[in-house]
Amino acid sequence: MQGKGIVKFFLVLFTVIVAIQFLYMVPTMRVESDADAYAQRIADASPGTDTETVLKEARTAYLDSMSGETIVSVPLISDFTYEDLKSRQLALGLDLKGGMSVILQVDLKDFIKSLANNSEDVEFNQALDNASKRFAVAQTDYVTLFGEEFQKVANGKKLSNIFILNESFRDQINFETPDGEVIRLIRDKANETVKLTYKRLKDRIDKTGVVQPNVSLDENRDLIIVELPGFDNPERARNLLQATAKLEFYDVYRVTDNGIMQALIEADKRLQRAMPADSTELEAMEVAMDTTYNYVYDSTGQVIDSTMNLVEAGTQGVEGGGPLMSNMTLNLSTGEGLSFSPAIMGTASRNKMKLIDSYLARQDVSALFPRDLEFR
Repeated sequence: MQGKGIVKFFLVLFTVIVAIQFLYMVPTMRVESDADAYAQRIADASPGTDTETVLKEARTAYLDSMSGETIVSVPLISDFTYEDLKSRQLALGLDLKGGMSVILQVDLKDFIKSLANNSEDVEFNQALDNASKRFAVAQTDYVTLFGEEFQKVANGKKLSNIFILNESFRDQINFETPDGEVIRLIRDKANETVKLTYKRLKDRIDKTGVVQPNVSLDENRDLIIVELPGFDNPERARNLLQATAKLEFYDVYRVTDNGIMQALIEADKRLQRAMPADSTELEAMEVAMDTTYNYVYDSTGQVIDSTMNLVEAGTQGVEGGGPLMSNMTLNLSTGEGLSFSPAIMGTASRNKMKLIDSYLARQDVSALFPRDLEFR
């Protein structure tokens, strides 16, 4: 009898899990069905093009646009977006759903060269080349192979002589440090780099919002295995996985700088006049006056002066505003200061970003802001 009780317990538990998964799947299936219909309409309206490519791109664009939209509201509990429900569904995997599997390899040859400050040492570079040839068929990690190959061609030369000039090894390597210890230190640095690459790549893929990715790390071979169930767009996958991260520095405007907030409000009003919505959305606004600034530039494009003028204040970013304020929330001051860092103009759902960018790129809107300002 005790055994029957356990069976009943797991049967009920399994039934509840299936029911919950069914509730997660039904709304997303409806969205995906709409995406298929939308993609078909786009393909039908684009004769003479690659139909399969158009279908994939249009379907992906539709799902991206819906990722942050609320599609289910449970009173007193929560609202759920397409992305929320998709992330809660049971991951079916490639064997049940199909999709794409990609293996990425971290290039440790260039990494080791950078640790050696791009040394031109003949034996060092020969060891790297030999290790690369062996790595194509070997089951050993690249750093170990490099150490073995260097021993073969070193002719008594020590690795410490090559890596001692690296700042990160300054307190760990001297001219007497044995090669084995240098290889261990290189391996530690390589492990840090591989794990950081894995984490960054996983974060990037997890934010796509349209698939349930499985990203794993083979530490023995420094390989990153990416599985994208249901993903059938190789070009998009390539762009996603191969995009290069760049570290760039900019002088940043702040939302508290003279004229920036006023320019955003005026931009919303201009868009509202240019693209009138339904009469129910064009509610009467309280007329007030605010200040904006016309900027004066030097020959290099730098702001050197500004003149103030008065304009109607607009909606101040509240609900019922124009096209811009209806899709974003300004970083306004609260009782405890700004809601976010002063460098943040406002916040919006991810699927609204392209629309907002298109508004801010309009010539009549961009003219309201300093000439060297870019929204990122």
